[in-house]
Amino acid sequence: MGKHGMTPTVLHVIDTTGPGGAETVFLALAEGCIKQGYRSIALIRGPGWVEQQLKQRSIPYYIRDCKGSLNLRFLFELFSIIRKEKVTHIQSHLLGSNVYTSIMGLFTRLPVTATFHGHVDISPDERFRNAKLALIKMGSKHVVSVTEDLKNTINHTTNSYCRLHPIVIPNGIDLNELEKQPVHGLEKSDKPLILGCLGNIRPAKNYPLAIELVGLLKSKGINVRLRIAGDGTKSGGIELIRKVKELGLQENVEFLGFIDDVPGFFGSIDVFMMTSSSEGHPLALTQALAAAKPILSTRNGVERVVPEHLLFLADEHTAGSLFTALETLQKSTQSTEGSERLVEGRKYVKDNYSEDVMRERYTNLYEIGAA
Repeated sequence: MGKHGMTPTVLHVIDTTGPGGAETVFLALAEGCIKQGYRSIALIRGPGWVEQQLKQRSIPYYIRDCKGSLNLRFLFELFSIIRKEKVTHIQSHLLGSNVYTSIMGLFTRLPVTATFHGHVDISPDERFRNAKLALIKMGSKHVVSVTEDLKNTINHTTNSYCRLHPIVIPNGIDLNELEKQPVHGLEKSDKPLILGCLGNIRPAKNYPLAIELVGLLKSKGINVRLRIAGDGTKSGGIELIRKVKELGLQENVEFLGFIDDVPGFFGSIDVFMMTSSSEGHPLALTQALAAAKPILSTRNGVERVVPEHLLFLADEHTAGSLFTALETLQKSTQSTEGSERLVEGRKYVKDNYSEDVMRERYTNLYEIGAA
């Protein structure tokens, strides 16, 4: 219980509306607080996937638009919600929400936990970047980074007056259905080799490289399919579909769009592939390990998130280098040692990256105690 026997109320704030890693963590923490006996209230900026998920989980929420560099009306409405709901703790995600909640932390003295999910949050191109970070430093009780790499970047690119010294809490995933996936290597058969990519189509994912690998495999007479799961409605998706047609790979590449059934997706593929130019700590990486899928990847930062020997890494960001790594992967997974590596990857995720572990780390920061 909180002070004077009052049930703690955690306000969860995020300023994005679509599906993604930060949004998934936002939802997991809001739901987790309720499961632990606290009250959860969510504040979002508009309708969309996040709102739908809040409804499904029966989490009460407010919608308030926060457009603009410093939206004073939003600040007043945020203060009003805090008073009305008797909020005792604030958890925010991403730069914009972290700034607003930290300002509230200064005014109300409520404990604020501000979470950074990616390098875009601290981009040198961000307007008034250092001033915003200084506000967060002054107004938040805890600053969280989801990766060690992001923490180091925050510390190395900021001056002392706005250096945040974040705590690292990795993103956690729901393991229940993923752990039910069978563990088996790649068996030699006439069936097509099915590669899978999971993540919204955007430049950093470098999906054109995945398409190039499919073209290379096809040219070598290999029966291959690539399944891409993620929102492809933006211009990048349209361009990627055009590239597939230009290369005559329509029969080899399938665009699934955004998916809800992540375990089902992993059950439908043989190898999980990441061709990204850069990554923080993508949920898809730990989901693939939990599903005991071999992982083929470029060196994009994920090799600093999980032990390298759990991945099959291309030395260069080229289709040829990915093909070489894929050959190594195929040989490995056909052995007993390869199956043991997949089991080890699943255990590594359970010990370090489960939703339960993540929730416990956050609620320890809130210092609420037993509800």
